[in-house]
Amino acid sequence: MPTILYNTNSSLIPKYRRSNTSIPYKGLLSKKGHTRLRSKPSNNVYEENTNHTKCFSGDVPFQSEFEKDSVEYLQELCRSVYPSSLHQRIRNLEDLSDLQINAFAALIFKNFIKSWYGVKIPTNDSKFLTELYNMIQDLVQYMKSSRIDYSSLLLDYIPCLLSSHLTALEDCAQTPDLVYEQYCQLTLYDSKRYPSLFIDIIQSKFNTKSLLQRSFVDSFLNGLVFGHILDSIMEPYYFLDGLNRICMNVKLSSATNIKENYAYGKIKCGPWWFVSIKQKISRAAKLISYSTSIRLPNLDTSIIPEIPFLQRYIFTFIITDFFKLSMRKPFLFSVCMMFQYCISKSKSLNKVMYNIFANTVKAKITSPMTIGNLFLSLRHSLFPNDNTMGPPKVIPIGNDFLKFREECICNLWHVCITYKLDKIFAIKKSDIADLVVSLSKNKECNKLLLYRIIDCIAAQLP
Repeated sequence: MPTILYNTNSSLIPKYRRSNTSIPYKGLLSKKGHTRLRSKPSNNVYEENTNHTKCFSGDVPFQSEFEKDSVEYLQELCRSVYPSSLHQRIRNLEDLSDLQINAFAALIFKNFIKSWYGVKIPTNDSKFLTELYNMIQDLVQYMKSSRIDYSSLLLDYIPCLLSSHLTALEDCAQTPDLVYEQYCQLTLYDSKRYPSLFIDIIQSKFNTKSLLQRSFVDSFLNGLVFGHILDSIMEPYYFLDGLNRICMNVKLSSATNIKENYAYGKIKCGPWWFVSIKQKISRAAKLISYSTSIRLPNLDTSIIPEIPFLQRYIFTFIITDFFKLSMRKPFLFSVCMMFQYCISKSKSLNKVMYNIFANTVKAKITSPMTIGNLFLSLRHSLFPNDNTMGPPKVIPIGNDFLKFREECICNLWHVCITYKLDKIFAIKKSDIADLVVSLSKNKECNKLLLYRIIDCIAAQLP
């Protein structure tokens, strides 16, 4: 019976459905998005396959007397989704990063689980949501307690994957239908390997015999997380849009610096002089602190890796694979190789560089604040009002996408000119264009790259 009821497409569902289930469910799209979808026909696959998610009323913002994204606000948001038996446990959660993760998971459960559990499956049992809450807490604690070798992951494995990814995309044919097949052949990876590999690993960690729970986890990960969500965020447009935004910020920052330098040239002892000196002292103090202290348990002072820091693959990727200095700037390439050899001989310098790397990773990548901000951004993007999922972003296609790609190329080229990268590394605008075109060739290739990166991370876990 649970197996039959779990399948929401089963013809037996009407037999067990309550009489009031004919009332339309408040779906995942906002009123504005639903009006846009209803006003004109569309051939979008997402719209065709998610008719049950269309909204029949406004997306009412979540109401709370507390400030948005505060600890109290997030606790109240989680309590509005989970049963009362979990409310005391949620009140005991005071870590902001944990609450950001739980708030995001709660909204996922609200939109994708409570829409059928208790509606299509008539039940008042709260045990299922309790088990899901426990599953999230176990996953968070497992990730916190797991030690990952970030030096190998960030300095060797991921740069190697990026190198093979860019090389394969450059060698693939321009025919869209053949790109992914050739990419799999060039990278020697079977697309059928993923995401079933990750689902099996996660299922093994739960160690449950419940058929309903295993079926849910399999459908949740395979259909939603690795299917719909990952398929959407790996659109080349999003990557180019992010790259374009970074370039725009760099252009704005460079324009601001020019104005500050002009003002500083006019007023030698003005406030800009004091601010500039203060910033330089702060950066120097941070660099000294990073180089003399160890904050990452994976890189203890007594366990500095034997491989010299400058001989990790990331520098080969930057110098040889990405900038191709051996062909463009042979003399500069020789200088870099000589510098790499000399520095690698000094154990003290290697220790300092590993310390700086370890503390940078701890402060910028693995800190609870960074992880919390990531889930905060995801929640604001997917659930603007902390209620239902917002309308999907319109992705330009055809000539509109080509114009956007050309804009991205121009902005990236402007950044290269601003920082004199075109003269230092002999980069041409055609090289920038080739890189952007390669990155936007095929969504499935980018998706397979992400799978391979997740595979590397999973291999680091106990």
